[in-house]
Amino acid sequence: MPRIIQECVERIKGSIDIVELIGRYIQLRRAGNSWKACCPFHNEKTPSFHVNPARQAFKCFGCGVGGDGVKFLMMFENLDYPTALRRIADINGIPVIEEEENPEAARQRQLRSRIIQLNTLAADYFHRKLCRDQAAAHVREYLKQREFNIDIAKAWELGWAPPDFRELADIAASRGMNTRLQTDAYLLGSSSRGPYPVFRDRLMFPIRNVRGEVVGFSGRVMQADQDPRKYVNTAETAAFRKGELLFGLHKATGPIGKAGMCVVVCEGQLDVIACHEKADIRNAVAGLGTAFTDEHAKMLHKYAKKAILCYDGDNAGIKASEKTFRKLAQVGMEVYQAPLPPGEDPDSLIKHSGPDALRAAIDAAKPYLELRAGLELAAVRDTNDRAALIPRMADLAAEIADPNRRDVAVVDLATRLNTGLDSFRTTVNDIIRSRKEDTRRDFGTRDDTPYPDYEEDAPYEQAADAPPRRVVPIRIHPSILHIITLAAGHKALQNLFVERIEDLQEPIKNLPGGQILQRLMETLPEPGNDEQWRQFTASLTPEQAAGLKNISNAPLDVGDDLQGYVNSSCEHAARDTIKAELDSLGTRDRDPALTPAEHKEIADRIQELRKLLNESSKTSS
Repeated sequence: MPRIIQECVERIKGSIDIVELIGRYIQLRRAGNSWKACCPFHNEKTPSFHVNPARQAFKCFGCGVGGDGVKFLMMFENLDYPTALRRIADINGIPVIEEEENPEAARQRQLRSRIIQLNTLAADYFHRKLCRDQAAAHVREYLKQREFNIDIAKAWELGWAPPDFRELADIAASRGMNTRLQTDAYLLGSSSRGPYPVFRDRLMFPIRNVRGEVVGFSGRVMQADQDPRKYVNTAETAAFRKGELLFGLHKATGPIGKAGMCVVVCEGQLDVIACHEKADIRNAVAGLGTAFTDEHAKMLHKYAKKAILCYDGDNAGIKASEKTFRKLAQVGMEVYQAPLPPGEDPDSLIKHSGPDALRAAIDAAKPYLELRAGLELAAVRDTNDRAALIPRMADLAAEIADPNRRDVAVVDLATRLNTGLDSFRTTVNDIIRSRKEDTRRDFGTRDDTPYPDYEEDAPYEQAADAPPRRVVPIRIHPSILHIITLAAGHKALQNLFVERIEDLQEPIKNLPGGQILQRLMETLPEPGNDEQWRQFTASLTPEQAAGLKNISNAPLDVGDDLQGYVNSSCEHAARDTIKAELDSLGTRDRDPALTPAEHKEIADRIQELRKLLNESSKTSS
């Protein structure tokens, strides 16, 4: 992320009204010339948290924390220093001025901005279609049956994507947003027969990042026979990373703080909207039709310390909640589960029993392991079942990062399972030790793990005291790994690959490890410069960095035919991208739900790709 120039930093800090800023997150009461509240950073009944507008500072006389508005935002939302500055700049309308970026990073930033502009235009268009177009009557009827009224539709800017994309395409083109940009935003897809609309006759949910920018869409099919995919989400773009986005978070950050740093985690968009609008539970969020990821957990931990899982009360919901529990427990969050009736989700529970029933279920939420142990014990039939249950619950308890909280859970579970405490604690500790050893084998010891640098003028640094979890290196495709190796060790080759970045976009998007290559092309670490290489690997996820454990930035001697290396590498990557699509199409073609027309479309595409592959092979030989 480019560094904000110092003059701009001072302007952002000077724009802060600390009473107004902190008042967004907690309820303040005037006390003479200052304001006070119960401290949001520790439990207390008597207010000892004071905000002084004259000094533009806060201080808690109970736990001792204090500082300026930037420090409060960093602590309350668990943000780093530059992100907190950017958040305040957004709130106060201060343009952020940064130091110079490299050309590729600038191009990506500009593309991201243009995609967001186009998405904002599309969201308004889809919303108007839903509200006014006669052809959207069936979508309005669907929302009516689900008891989502026009006010809710407006509050969340719900929309309808018509089957014909030409009207939106023309509107976008009239504003300088061409077909290429529409494809980059994944509003249009590409096929052998030309571009086609990705979203056709779907209920549209604009997906916003935490800053409220429309970065993509999720579309729900209205007629199941049109498409077996119930939901279609925007693919990876310069603005959209599904695994890093949580639906509703842009509305929930303030309510999460006011709810005692507690977030309600649902499975779907409609559940989140129902929580917010029907039950006044405004601290609810959800993933985007995908498994809860490490990135989701890390992001959520910036805003909340406690999560209440509000998943469907059936077996599938319970299984999904286990995956989410593991991710959230690993980052140090307290994880609870709301006991919904079997077969009910938040929206259906509100419809059948009213909003009070959902609020009561959330109020009755219990620690996840306590509820899970009860469910498991209810299914135990004999001593063999009980013996198998003990290591299974120990494995879950071992996910809890905080050692004190973990030991409390161990004691509680040993009691519930009617097993020896020492034996159960040993089982948990053995699992933790095994994971640590796996981590060291995969990525070296904890001390060797690269961490991002903090800003020099950051007020404080957070301690990384949670035990390490096992990091599984991602698989990097050989073509991508070859290019990374060359670019990491040879500056001239690095520059030549940057010039061919357009040719590498499809391999980057479609081959495993492509995002690492994308990041390398953005940061351009100098070959042989260990500090720059360390900063580059620190900017990756642990899984990505672990995938590069055998790659170094030591200078390479590759001879004189540099252009030949680049041409060959790009050609191999292009061919492997075609092979990857062929493999994907072959898998999809085995889906029994496909119609004859869809089978034919796949067969035509396979034939076209094989032709391209043959032509590519002849050219390279």
